[in-house]
Amino acid sequence: MPAFLYLFDHSYPAADKLGLPAFHGAELPYMFGTIEQTARNWPRIPRNRDERAFSDAMVDYWASFAHSGQPISAGNPAWPEYSNEQSWMVFGDTPQVVEDVLSYRYDLVEHVVCRRRAAGNQQWNWNVGLGAPVLPQRESDCQ
Repeated sequence: MPAFLYLFDHSYPAADKLGLPAFHGAELPYMFGTIEQTARNWPRIPRNRDERAFSDAMVDYWASFAHSGQPISAGNPAWPEYSNEQSWMVFGDTPQVVEDVLSYRYDLVEHVVCRRRAAGNQQWNWNVGLGAPVLPQRESDCQ
């Protein structure tokens, strides 16, 4: 099953004024097409053509993915499957495909997972943070 990765990096004046640019969950009104019907305390999304077009693109991508397994939006970039090339869809001002977005932020996690998997006796997909067990010895395969 292919995976498709995205980063939501879209903001607007009301959210920026509150110090909430691209906050957690900010993509939801866009991907559900409800930018005019947000919760009471939600920063007001501008009612303009650009915001509506941006929302329409996200609705298209998600609906297409739900229907066919391929996220497609007419007139917008093709969303590539996530692979070793690390291409992501970035929803900024407009949808754009970008390679190697923020991968450096995941280097430590990749290293920890590699060492746990190589040891073969520790869970590698959970148990992180202050309560995590001590890492096993470094393996030559782990960078």
